[in-house]
Amino acid sequence: MGKGRSVGRVLAVTVGVLLVMSGITAVGCKESVSLGSNGETGAVSTGSEDGEAGNVLPKGKVIHACGRSVLAGWMEHGGWDGDPAIPFRFEGFDFYYHEVDQPPGISGDAREVMREAGDGSIVFFKLCFADFEGGDESTARANLRRNQAIIDALVECSRGMPGQVLLLGNALPVVREYCDEWMVWNQRSYNDHLRGIAETNPQVRVIDLYGALAAPDGSLDTRFAADRYDSHLNAAGYAVMDQAMRSTLSELH
Repeated sequence: MGKGRSVGRVLAVTVGVLLVMSGITAVGCKESVSLGSNGETGAVSTGSEDGEAGNVLPKGKVIHACGRSVLAGWMEHGGWDGDPAIPFRFEGFDFYYHEVDQPPGISGDAREVMREAGDGSIVFFKLCFADFEGGDESTARANLRRNQAIIDALVECSRGMPGQVLLLGNALPVVREYCDEWMVWNQRSYNDHLRGIAETNPQVRVIDLYGALAAPDGSLDTRFAADRYDSHLNAAGYAVMDQAMRSTLSELH
């Protein structure tokens, strides 16, 4: 699947906007916005590969989505064919999939997507359930600090992109077989961190996946798990994820 750096293939904007924006450098990202292969950035063209002109989607209707297996599974559940060059249409938005690395590489991959998406764009990001650890206090606290630092870097990067909206999916719960008190503490603490960021950063929205999918004990509700040993979602779980995504996206219309 395509990495975040493939976003340049699907970005385009008018020459006039490029001239206005040419002197602006992203604050909080170590590089300025890079351009697509055609030298443009901005809205997404839906023209055919043979160069025939197509519709150009408003930038606010395109979401650059950064994730791994659960994100891809959600999009495929909705009918996406797995081609990162072709968007998944959901609630009037076109989601372009950008597969990102595991931590620590995930931070750089996501920031590259954010830089190339640029000002006025919408970027979705979430960690995978596999990116959270429990077991004991020391392990859980160290893992929480690492994950918080990833989010803090993304928020700082987004501040350098005027008008960019950053959608953050919170923690995905894990099946009871792999869940313990320190995993629950870790994930709930991470969710609190995201909530606090959103309260003080108007460009950040949190999508409450955890609240939609977790059982009262903090594990993944058995109704939504692929099986008792697999924390990926089944069809019912992806349908619940639909509802959580829909609730937040309705605020962007």
